[in-house]
Amino acid sequence: MASVLLSDQGSSTTAVPTASGWLALLQEPDNTLQAHALNELLKCVDTQWPEVAEALPQMEELAEAGNNVAAAVASRVFFHLREEPQALRLALEAGEEHFDLHSKSPYVERLVAAAFDAYIAQRNNESSSEADIVLPDAPLEALVHRLLKHAVETGRAADALGIALEAQEVDLVTQILNEAPHLGPKALEAATTVVTHKSFRNQVLEVVAAGLKDTNPQLKVLVHQLLKQPTPVSKVLNGLLSSDNVDDKLLGLQLCFDLVDTGDQAFVKQVAEGLDVEHEQALRVLVGGFSSELALSLLHKHSNSDRLIMETLKKSLEERGSGGRNSILHNASVMTHSYLYAGTTNDSFLRDYLDWMKKASNWAKFSATASLGVVHAGHITEAKNLLEPYLPPEPSDDGSSTPVSATGGYAEGGSLYALGLIHGSHAGSSAIKRQECSELLRKHLRNSHANEVISHGAALGVGLTAMGCSDVTLVNELKELLYTDSAVAGEAAGMALGLVLVGSGAGNVTNSLESSTQEELNQVVTELKNYARETHHEKIIRGIAMGLALIQYGQEENADAVIEEMRSDRDPILRYGAQYALALAYCGTGSNKAIRILLHTAVSDVSDDVRMAAVIGLAFVLYKTPDRVPQLVKLLLESFNPHVRYASCMAVGISMAGTGDAESVALLEPMLDDMTDYVRQGALMGTAMIYMQQSDSARKIRSFRERLSNIIRDKHQSTLTKMGAILSKGIIDAGGRNCSLVMGGRFGFTKMSSAIGMALWLQHWHWFPMMHMFSLALTPTFTIGLNKDLKFPKSFEIQCNSKPSVFAYPKKLEEKKEEKKKRVETVTLSTTAKNKARLARKKAKEEGGESTKEMDIDESEKEKIEDEKEKGEKSEKEESMDIDGEGAEKLLPKKREPEPTSFRVKNPARITKAQSKVCAFDLEQRYRPIRPNEVPFGVVILTDSTPAEEDEDLGAVQAPSLEGECAPPKPFEWTPPPADETVETEATEEKDTKA
Repeated sequence: MASVLLSDQGSSTTAVPTASGWLALLQEPDNTLQAHALNELLKCVDTQWPEVAEALPQMEELAEAGNNVAAAVASRVFFHLREEPQALRLALEAGEEHFDLHSKSPYVERLVAAAFDAYIAQRNNESSSEADIVLPDAPLEALVHRLLKHAVETGRAADALGIALEAQEVDLVTQILNEAPHLGPKALEAATTVVTHKSFRNQVLEVVAAGLKDTNPQLKVLVHQLLKQPTPVSKVLNGLLSSDNVDDKLLGLQLCFDLVDTGDQAFVKQVAEGLDVEHEQALRVLVGGFSSELALSLLHKHSNSDRLIMETLKKSLEERGSGGRNSILHNASVMTHSYLYAGTTNDSFLRDYLDWMKKASNWAKFSATASLGVVHAGHITEAKNLLEPYLPPEPSDDGSSTPVSATGGYAEGGSLYALGLIHGSHAGSSAIKRQECSELLRKHLRNSHANEVISHGAALGVGLTAMGCSDVTLVNELKELLYTDSAVAGEAAGMALGLVLVGSGAGNVTNSLESSTQEELNQVVTELKNYARETHHEKIIRGIAMGLALIQYGQEENADAVIEEMRSDRDPILRYGAQYALALAYCGTGSNKAIRILLHTAVSDVSDDVRMAAVIGLAFVLYKTPDRVPQLVKLLLESFNPHVRYASCMAVGISMAGTGDAESVALLEPMLDDMTDYVRQGALMGTAMIYMQQSDSARKIRSFRERLSNIIRDKHQSTLTKMGAILSKGIIDAGGRNCSLVMGGRFGFTKMSSAIGMALWLQHWHWFPMMHMFSLALTPTFTIGLNKDLKFPKSFEIQCNSKPSVFAYPKKLEEKKEEKKKRVETVTLSTTAKNKARLARKKAKEEGGESTKEMDIDESEKEKIEDEKEKGEKSEKEESMDIDGEGAEKLLPKKREPEPTSFRVKNPARITKAQSKVCAFDLEQRYRPIRPNEVPFGVVILTDSTPAEEDEDLGAVQAPSLEGECAPPKPFEWTPPPADETVETEATEEKDTKA
């Protein structure tokens, strides 16, 4: 019945397969005949499915009536029709007996993939492609669990783990890790890179932490650090530091440096509180300020700053018509100086040109004084001595201090801001010193409400020194300043509140605040939102908006409610803050949801500032995958809106900072000639960021530097373009050419201080004193190896598999020497010479013998000159003869030796992020890294392979002293000479005096 016999003339009989007979049987009322027909159709459906497809409605009716075989046949027909969702639905109705998972047929493989996709979509509440198809939950879940169990049993546990993580099912992840505990590191890596939901990520990390053994302390610290659990981290570190094994102690020190590298001061402080007191070195690293001293010492000693850059800049601006009297350009020049020497403690240029500095007045004076905090960032031991001439008198504790004047105070306010920058720029600065500075600034904060300038500096200083502490008392003090309704002071108070509560998520349903202060701080955030809607000062609203954005740092989906509330507000300034809140909440996550919202806002919002903030926010969200940013903003660079073009330039610059990427530079190149001046400014600064720490071996970099100088000298350039060129000179050579913009730390952590500093620095668009926040965003790019005593062995070296010129410092400028004008000899005609000679002979005859003697002398001198000329001609001929002979080799130009393809880097040295990828540790040395597989970047703890041998070639880390002060002598022991020797020396001294 399943075939038809056909016969041709003289040919053999062949059977053409067909299902028409079995389909005819389906019309029979007898259930037995129908069942037989369905079983036969199931056997031939893969070849006869076009015929069977005509009976699909009847098949589906039978399937709905509970006929599993009919469901299986219909499922295969839908599979061949490329409708996998329908095929999967019917396969689930057919049951396990008709869906063999062990079969490797295309039908099974495609439906298994469809099952996984459908299950993941259902778990993540995503809409499927077929909106009208609803798959049964229980059978689908049972099928997926069966598939994953089979995968684990057959040795494909890693695949099962990936599906479980994507489906966000913690129970499945737990089961898989229990059966395959070796997948713990992979689960950790996937949780930090693939999982996009913070709550589920934390659940996975809890499972990973529970399964980790004590044999891997580094992973344990990493997991608990991600979970923000300081107590378990302290426990692991105590175990390592108390171990008798030297390598365990060294690993503990290395982990302490890793913790400080994340920039989360509050978490590091909590970890330090859990450490035992005897671990002095670890406490010194965590809260003793050793990391800050290390960075300060290296930036000071290895500074490659070019003083001639500032000399030339000052000279160019003082030229007539170049903007020497323009306060904006003067302020930008002062800030460029602070960027060039950031963290190096070298302020000799300012000391030499105090008169030039004194040109600053009012808020420019505030900025100029505060710029000292950028230059001396991290120099906490000398902070007060340095700023003593500018600091206001310290208020007494009993409140009997002299009242603050309502006018002036620009230098005083700037000095308070500088104090905050010195103590807050480095996350590893001393916690005790930072606390002392914070208390001093709080005194000034309480005492200076009458003067908005001093209040402004004090508030920003307090925010920087108390970053992330979430202190309720301090929050209330800043709230009081905010409620004075002073525009300038209120803006600083709003931002300072954000700095104090940074990353806490205050005001969210889920946050990281302590239960004792949670309710009060949540109430403060609610009051801030209400006050932003009540006040008429735009500066206060902007300060509160940025403060709310800082609070949401790293909160991800926990911040969605607050962000949505701010995004839907009528006030464009609050919507502006919402873009930064979104960027900081999802910083480094690469969240598609955040990118979608930012791009939508960038092309739809009616406010230019909001659109600008949305585009810049892309750089924060995607900093871990920077190559995506230029692709996303490529079209936005051609936008009709200049604010969007400016923001696109800045986004490319921030994301690609320090890479020297040619494609990104090519994208920004047309923007350098944009018709709008501030777009040109953004293009200049963005390009300068990309070229940070790049050698000038490339012609484009040299031409860009020359272009900056030409723009500054050009009288026809606008002020904003010149300002961009001036700041770019500081950005490209920041920190003595030893710093870069690095938002990511080790193991995928985002550096809190760098991300916050960059977000606040971008506010200089509205308020110039925010330019100083660039100090927080800068990261020293040093590699230094330290031994167990935290001293650096000078014999330790790192192999760099690259040409030295690729990562060399740019050449310093050369001062052009003024050529002295030579006096041109007058040409005498032959006739005049003959006349002079004739007159001379006449005179000689008249004067007699005396003149003849003089003439003889003159003639003898002429003969000498002629003899010397002849000798010179002869020597030239002899030299020309020598060239043909043996002397030719000496006079020929020497051939340039080929540049080596690798070189050794001494300890310590500048190693940029790009350079670290081509560097490797030499494990044949005496000193070797405790983690030999790590990339050589940052602080590297070394183990000594021959500890019995003494090493005299060790260097100690010392903070620089103030200029003009001698460094204290090295410790020494003095032993007095014996008494008889002193008597003899006294006797000889008496004889000498008598003589």
